[in-house]
Amino acid sequence: MTVVEGQRTFAAPPARVFELLVDPDVIVSALPAARGHTVVDRDHWHVRLKPPLPLAPTVTVRFVVLERRPPGHAALLATGAGADVRSEFELEETEGGTLMRWRSELELSGVLGRVAGSGLEPVARRQADRTLDAVARRL
Repeated sequence: MTVVEGQRTFAAPPARVFELLVDPDVIVSALPAARGHTVVDRDHWHVRLKPPLPLAPTVTVRFVVLERRPPGHAALLATGAGADVRSEFELEETEGGTLMRWRSELELSGVLGRVAGSGLEPVARRQADRTLDAVARRL
């Protein structure tokens, strides 16, 4: 299992940051290989991903909001294509905005797990940064 964690500040109140962090449109906009998504309900959505590799098939990743305690905490799980990613965040109001503390746990299986090896941490951190950048752009 690979664990990445960090902090980020946003110039907006926790309630606004929270709503963006659990918004499927915001999450999907940060996935470079996304080719579309389907919202089942406010806590479940599916994303079609097409990895940028020759002959790579399109895969579906399922997202579930496991815990929703606005405006300060949520946990999400993304599963599919040999990956399970659980992400949690805590939001705290600060002077002029919000401090976010986040943690993601990544578990890869099959061929994906063997190929990724120890190089997964920087990739996971880069994806977390993309997602948080997408949130910041919507504020």
